[in-house]
Amino acid sequence: MKKDYSINKIMVFAGSYVATIIGSGFATGQEIMQFFSFYGLAGLMGAVVSLIIFAFLGAESLERGRLVKPKDSMKIYTLYTGKYVGKFLDYFVPFFLFGVFVVMISGAGATLSEYYGLNPYIGRVGMAIISLVSVFFGLDKLSGILGKIGPIIIVFTIFVGVVGLVNNFQYIPESIEFLKTAQLSKPAPNAIFSGVLYAAYNVIIIIGFLASLGGTTENRKDAILGGLLGAFSLMLAATVMFLAIFSRAEVLFAKSIPTLVIADGISPIVGKVFSIVLIMGIYSTAAPLLWQCSNRFSEDGSKKFKVSAVIITVLGLLGGLLPFDKLVGTIYPYTGYLGIVVILMVCFKVFSLKKSGKTGKDEMEKIESR
Repeated sequence: MKKDYSINKIMVFAGSYVATIIGSGFATGQEIMQFFSFYGLAGLMGAVVSLIIFAFLGAESLERGRLVKPKDSMKIYTLYTGKYVGKFLDYFVPFFLFGVFVVMISGAGATLSEYYGLNPYIGRVGMAIISLVSVFFGLDKLSGILGKIGPIIIVFTIFVGVVGLVNNFQYIPESIEFLKTAQLSKPAPNAIFSGVLYAAYNVIIIIGFLASLGGTTENRKDAILGGLLGAFSLMLAATVMFLAIFSRAEVLFAKSIPTLVIADGISPIVGKVFSIVLIMGIYSTAAPLLWQCSNRFSEDGSKKFKVSAVIITVLGLLGGLLPFDKLVGTIYPYTGYLGIVVILMVCFKVFSLKKSGKTGKDEMEKIESR
């Protein structure tokens, strides 16, 4: 019996989805710690909420991209949110994506500096150059690279998280007591809303890229299953790691890269391998962010696209001089509130299109012809 889906394509979509979100905030543990571990065991509820949102957005973005085939990844926001909000997002999203790209550059510098004692400039410049070269290859080749990196990061993150949790399980009662008196700058008043915010700010990162990626297939199952698998893999890894970080809250909450501390605690060799995986995670977000920012100004692969990419990379290096942990705590939570509005508008648009029996393709063509 002939399969009506492609395992390879589903893996590429899921891997690219995971790889694009992971980035320095996730890989270093800063995102996971702030959005989940800070809330203790209640963070589990936040993780479930994030999983539901990620599953919906991943499947929807890839499937809508398959149907409408956007030429400009930013225009998908106009389709979802309408002319006026879409116009605002058309300008805001590239700025936000650039801000997160800056976080990736800063994170690369912080990682190599904290673990290897290297000058932060080495990590920043190296990440900038690798990302720039990658986007020159175009979306198809970039997604192929990301599709392979994503599963590697997930598997190793789960391994480190599980072993770290087992090793530190006996300290959980101490961590629970520590949280009762710890003064923490939490992104949201409770774990559930924090889970919403975590998924919401990522909306701005993933919708455009996944829609463009979805446009590369004609198979509905490939798009939907890729989105669902990506969401499940991402949040499985996040949940395991947040519990591992929480298990030694008093020690790890003060670290810039708690995941690396956990890996080192398992074995120096595991720590060194994880430092490489961490850099891969930063790259896997930095490159697609740079691609999206550049694609906002010109078509993928054109001379103007490459010039834009060079300019954005140089500006990203300058922005990367700012402190990594402060960037995560400032840029991400506030954009999450905007992301919540976008999620609600996406839900309304999906319902509207389904009710009218349309795909959005004709509307997308009109938007891109303006």
